[in-house]
Amino acid sequence: MAKTNNQVAIHSMALASQLLPAVIGILSFMALVRVTQPDVLGQYLIYTAAVMLFEMIKAGGLQSAMVMRVSTNDKEQQQKIIGSAYWLGGIASLIISFVLLVLFFSGLFEKQPGIQVFCGWYACLGIINLPLNIAEASAVARQDIRFLLYLRLAQTLGGWAIVVYACFFTASLESFATVNLMFTALVMIVILLLRKTNPLLIKYKVMEEVKTLVNLIRYTMAAQATTNLLKTADTFIIGSMMGPAAVAIYAIPLRLAELFEIPLRSLSTTAFPQLAKKHNHSDHTGFRQTFVQYLSWGYMLYIPALLGAFIFAPYIILLFGGHKYADATSIFRIFILLGLCLPANRIIGISLDALQKPGKNLIKIVAMAVINIVGDVVAIKFSNSLNWVAFVSVLNAASGAILGWWILKGTGLLEKGNIFSEIYNYSNSFVKLRLHRVK
Repeated sequence: MAKTNNQVAIHSMALASQLLPAVIGILSFMALVRVTQPDVLGQYLIYTAAVMLFEMIKAGGLQSAMVMRVSTNDKEQQQKIIGSAYWLGGIASLIISFVLLVLFFSGLFEKQPGIQVFCGWYACLGIINLPLNIAEASAVARQDIRFLLYLRLAQTLGGWAIVVYACFFTASLESFATVNLMFTALVMIVILLLRKTNPLLIKYKVMEEVKTLVNLIRYTMAAQATTNLLKTADTFIIGSMMGPAAVAIYAIPLRLAELFEIPLRSLSTTAFPQLAKKHNHSDHTGFRQTFVQYLSWGYMLYIPALLGAFIFAPYIILLFGGHKYADATSIFRIFILLGLCLPANRIIGISLDALQKPGKNLIKIVAMAVINIVGDVVAIKFSNSLNWVAFVSVLNAASGAILGWWILKGTGLLEKGNIFSEIYNYSNSFVKLRLHRVK
């Protein structure tokens, strides 16, 4: 019982580490819109989009590889892994910074201020972010959810620092980028003073571990890039084939559908290191039990929420988009079907990563990207309907879940027994236990 209560507390904290920063980020953006001229705001959004893209590819691959490796109780091995990660991340950051500085001083992007400023400022920001990225990955591996919450909250407060600056000084892209850089540097200094990470561990790097990280990163980086393509392909294709008005209509339910992923990210934050640890200790029974547990929690959480969203879809669209986007209700309801595929898709994906088979997970993601892009083009060409574009996203998610399940079964970990019965039995027991406690 105490173990179950502790797990619930961990998941609640993990959910908060995803939900609160998202809410703060939305509020700060709404405030920034009101105090900033549209041209400056647009340039800054281009700058932040470029930053997020580079961070997602560079840091996302390194962090995933670290969690796969750091999930061990061997302190000496942890030092070698973290030191190797600092060495590898440092080399990559310095190379990227050098290339960006050359581009910045060459003035190649002078007519595109957002990209031009990105080249100059990210040359510093990318290096400053490295200790933060490694601290976050280490916290995920250690299941230090409280620190993850504080770190993510601190990072989102940077948006409010820019809002405060814009209220008292003349807003410009360069000033916003500078405030962001200085705030990030301050957060990094605090993290170092709290000893949540230590760049000096680089002295423990070993080439064997560096090679292992590189081998894992080459798949996770490709997966990160392909995942980003999955998130943006709809917008690009709709914009090029149906025009910007269609993009605006599609964007409202799409942003709402992205909120579905927040609880799942919190489950993934705790599930990934636990699955990786079971695999590292060759605990196949424990791996299977953890897989069943998290997949069950995912659907116990999602089914009631998605049912409520389906019923109240018109009011939700009205609240977020107003009367002019009322036609988007049907698109949102189709996206709710996509939500039913998300738990299986995500838990299967992180299970493959935890088994240190990111190449298998990449196959799944690439297949999903191909289905999504081809399906979008066909749907628009033959129906010119956004509803069918949304349905392609459902088909894409369902295909990813089915393909991922088939790949995971090929590892032999799900062969014994009926996994669906185990999920049903666990969910039934969990619900009965909660109802009994309420009584």
